[in-house]
Amino acid sequence: MGINWAKPGANYVPAYQSSGLPYVTRSAADEVTATVVKHEFPYVTRFFVVGNPGPGDLRVGFTENGVSATETANYFTVKPFTSGTLRYEIRCKELWFRKDGNDDTAFEIMAGLTNITEFPTLTGSLISVGFGSPTTSSWPGVG
Repeated sequence: MGINWAKPGANYVPAYQSSGLPYVTRSAADEVTATVVKHEFPYVTRFFVVGNPGPGDLRVGFTENGVSATETANYFTVKPFTSGTLRYEIRCKELWFRKDGNDDTAFEIMAGLTNITEFPTLTGSLISVGFGSPTTSSWPGVG
């Protein structure tokens, strides 16, 4: 009888069906500038909410390239002094932030976390995955 049970992974559905573990954080005032800021979650999210307590528009994305895009926008914008009102039912392990305009700004996050620790790196580039003969894959729209 084996006792080495596999850990839940990115596609473990029951982890997303139960209520998330509470997680709340926020940046320092004016921490988000033209330099990209990365926030890593300790576990994969079940959902998240982003607010912008600062004076400038806030870009939010899933990759550094996504929030730094100039021609193809792979981010969404949160207006100044906006409490997180939209709940994003998205599983991810990190969020990226950058100011969108002239004013430095800040972010606040409220999330529900799963018990999943490992998650694939989201990228818009073609990546090689698989065993034996590799296949290519990407997640268009993330940057």
